[in-house]
Amino acid sequence: MTDTPDVPLAAYPGLPKGSFRVTDLPRPAAMALGSTDEGVWTAAAATYLSVIDPATGKPDHDRPLADTAAGTIQNAAATCHAQALEYSAPTDDRAAEQDLEAAKHLAEAVDTIEHASGILNDPITGPDGEKIDGRRIQVIHHQDEQLARQRSAEGDSRHTQRSWEKAWRILASTLLGVMDAILLWKPLLNLSFTTGSDNALRWAIGLGMVSLQVLAIEWAARTFVSAERLSVDRRGAAADYNRPFRHGRSGPERPAPTTDEIAEADQQYSHAYYGLVGVAAAVAMIGGVRVAWLARQADLPVYEAVLFGIVIGLILGCVVVQMARLYCRGNLLGDRLEIERTVIDEITGRIKRAQGRVAAEREAAHSALVAADKLTNHAETLRQRTFADSLRAVELAWTWFGLPPGDLDREEFRRRALPEVEDTGARRVDLRSRLDLVNTWLANRESIFTSPVSPGGGPALAELTAGEGDRGSALPVFQEKDKLIIVGPTPVEIPDRPKPPHRLMLIGAALTAVVTLATAWLAPVADSGSEETAQGLVTTWSYSA
Repeated sequence: MTDTPDVPLAAYPGLPKGSFRVTDLPRPAAMALGSTDEGVWTAAAATYLSVIDPATGKPDHDRPLADTAAGTIQNAAATCHAQALEYSAPTDDRAAEQDLEAAKHLAEAVDTIEHASGILNDPITGPDGEKIDGRRIQVIHHQDEQLARQRSAEGDSRHTQRSWEKAWRILASTLLGVMDAILLWKPLLNLSFTTGSDNALRWAIGLGMVSLQVLAIEWAARTFVSAERLSVDRRGAAADYNRPFRHGRSGPERPAPTTDEIAEADQQYSHAYYGLVGVAAAVAMIGGVRVAWLARQADLPVYEAVLFGIVIGLILGCVVVQMARLYCRGNLLGDRLEIERTVIDEITGRIKRAQGRVAAEREAAHSALVAADKLTNHAETLRQRTFADSLRAVELAWTWFGLPPGDLDREEFRRRALPEVEDTGARRVDLRSRLDLVNTWLANRESIFTSPVSPGGGPALAELTAGEGDRGSALPVFQEKDKLIIVGPTPVEIPDRPKPPHRLMLIGAALTAVVTLATAWLAPVADSGSEETAQGLVTTWSYSA
């Protein structure tokens, strides 16, 4: 609970003060002056003089003293009633304003609670692109996390990896193309920055070759990554499906890719691998040609040009293959987990922000209620003090009349003097009950999501697939001799993973060596290359390497 708010309270002004001729009052009244509150003494003197005629010292119009005093006491009660209302009414009004303020904040808190309670029902995009709600994403995320733990226990942590940005792959391919444009096609095609149709045609050919190389590298790498991940995902889904069988349990009722679908993905992976190696071989041959050409221009021996060209060309080809392999990070499970965490974090943030708004409105409502109680109590204090001072003034005047104290009807004076004000109890009880509901809602918001379980009481199973059909839990059946035999779920047979195209790699390396040798043998040597020119070409070749 928060501290009591600092609410400014109106000071009690006391009964109005006035002046009288002491000679018009009895000796006890004159003696009380100075030892009694001035406002109380003034009220007592006014009450006394409204009964006693100061000229004669007898009751006004010679009426019976007791009857005249009783009537004057009623007038004093009415005056007290009016003064008590005058003193306390502003404070009562402020208390009513605080009640309205508390009601406004509580209404805002309740509206926010209703909104927050519906956040989990709002449609969101799930990891498979479908429209689901927050509760369903919780179940799916719990299932996928369970799969992730199972795979990690088996040594498969690929779902913890994250794919690199595609922009880096495009940048690497572009840089390689720019390097070939400067170090190979420019000297090979004799490109210059002069005007002319022949020069423009040569530039178009050079840039076309560079663009073709860049696009080929990007296409081969992208195709290989997609095919490799599809193969991995289908194999992982099949392994998830087969896992219960290895532990002696029946198969799960969730779809899994068939052996044919796995074989199809492996075939796509093999074809993509062949395409990648083919492009890498082309890059290796271009690199070998570039280095051999530059080496011969630097007047290096043929065997050195061939050696350096083959080495640099093969390195560039291996870089292309390795770059594509390095991009094969993560898998379908990791992508789903990342999407689910993002969605859950967004939902959690929305609910947390709603909780913050509810907490702020709750604090404001609580402070307003505390202030209202404080103001109400202070208003009652003002009325009681006004009544107490008025009663004391009446008692003083009564003694100055010389009437017996027992004849003063104090209860009647209280009934007439104390004003009846609006009872705020019922309103405050309603506001506090609503505040308790808000407090209860906040207290029960420690966790937004709960761990789901399957209908059978065990952990919920995941539905991660990488196949194309939805076979669900349908059991295969066949008929034999007029008997219907239902076959239970069986493990999915997972074929061996395709091997890399080593033969094609060797062929590419051999072609690189042949092309480099031919380039080094046929490339022209600089006619009159000075030492400085040769040194510059060697430096350029070294940069290319």
